Amino acid sequence: MRKSFLAIVLMYGLLFAGSFYWQLCAPIQDHPANPRYYQMFKERRGAVYDRNGLALAESAPDGEIFARTYSTASLSHVVGYFHQRYGMTGLERIFHEDLSRGRSLITTLDLAVQQSAEEALKGREGAVVVMKPATGEVLALASAPWVDGNELDANWSDYLADQRSPFLNRATHGLYPPGSTVKPIVYGAALSQEHTVGSQVWDDGGSLAIRNRTIQNFGGKAYGKITADQALALSSNVVFAQLAMELGDGLLTVLREFGLGAEIQFDLPNLGGHVPGRVSSDYDFAQLGIGQGELLVTPLQMAAVASAIANRGIMMRPYVVQEVRGGLKMRQITRPQPIREVMPEEAAAALLGAMELAAAEGTAQTSLDTAFDYGGKTGTAQMGQGSDHAWFIGFAPAERPQAAVAVLVEHGGSGSQVAVPIGVRLLEAALAVDE
Repeated sequence: MRKSFLAIVLMYGLLFAGSFYWQLCAPIQDHPANPRYYQMFKERRGAVYDRNGLALAESAPDGEIFARTYSTASLSHVVGYFHQRYGMTGLERIFHEDLSRGRSLITTLDLAVQQSAEEALKGREGAVVVMKPATGEVLALASAPWVDGNELDANWSDYLADQRSPFLNRATHGLYPPGSTVKPIVYGAALSQEHTVGSQVWDDGGSLAIRNRTIQNFGGKAYGKITADQALALSSNVVFAQLAMELGDGLLTVLREFGLGAEIQFDLPNLGGHVPGRVSSDYDFAQLGIGQGELLVTPLQMAAVASAIANRGIMMRPYVVQEVRGGLKMRQITRPQPIREVMPEEAAAALLGAMELAAAEGTAQTSLDTAFDYGGKTGTAQMGQGSDHAWFIGFAPAERPQAAVAVLVEHGGSGSQVAVPIGVRLLEAALAVDE
């Protein structure tokens, strides 16, 4: 009798748990097997607009349903897609409830800048993020390759077979060594903590012995007597390895203050990358100081770093949804939100000058004809296999930065040759936003 009683209690328990799950917890509302799922495709969905009121995504009648159309292909990694067979992603998924009730999203994106980013990445694998430093508004976010939300039916099998992973949002989920783009963080920390000043002279012999190991400049080039500012502009591994060793555990703290090693509070999901919990040797600190070793970052994080430097040391929260409006609800407006001060204003101003020097005389130079001055830092992240990744972070105009950018080209080789021209063209497009 006792066994029978326990069996009956267990059966009722399972029935109760199952009912609780399927009625309250299970995501059946958006499951394709749910007949109600198809009903939402028979109703007009709210539109998604850029900052100027241009439609990025809207619904149009297609027989008995409303089909979604997108203004440009690269939006699939930020706006996402909404499809009867293939589901929903990006802002389409995150704001599905609002959009399904006819409410509209007004984003911070600028369609012209987004299309410039798309054109720059076409045929490559990589990502770019363009931001306004003073507010954190994201003007463009693109990851290549992408899936075209307008061509899912025609190309879905090709997307699935593509070994370049077009579904991966490299801007938010691609993890890469930052290479020398980490040096502005190291330099800002060294300036803040008075380990150096811009005019201090260092002796760069091309290589630095650390016990039984060696750190070398790119190509083993020796720069001789150079100032700290020139060390950043020329990307001296020798100098920055020494600065990193002097900072010691303080470098790990500063990297985390810049948001590395943690997810960014952002409208889209993103990865936090990796900052080691502890470093056991001077050589490992030196590796961190030149952006190698265990350090991993996303392009979104590096865009936030560039923006914080351009904003005189104040890091703003990146955001892409500016407003949700329509229906019976009140408008939801996102306001710019400071995260923290990552370095004193005086140190940030000195760092800005050194990055401007890098653009004028150092590794961030370009042969492109520009009507503005800019500051920047390149990175060439060494990989175990394949060509190096090419990085560039920068801002413009140099005197009062209005735009910041991060560019990552997978296996692109030299940051100076590949990433800088892309970054400068995107800065040019971003500066035209408010003209």
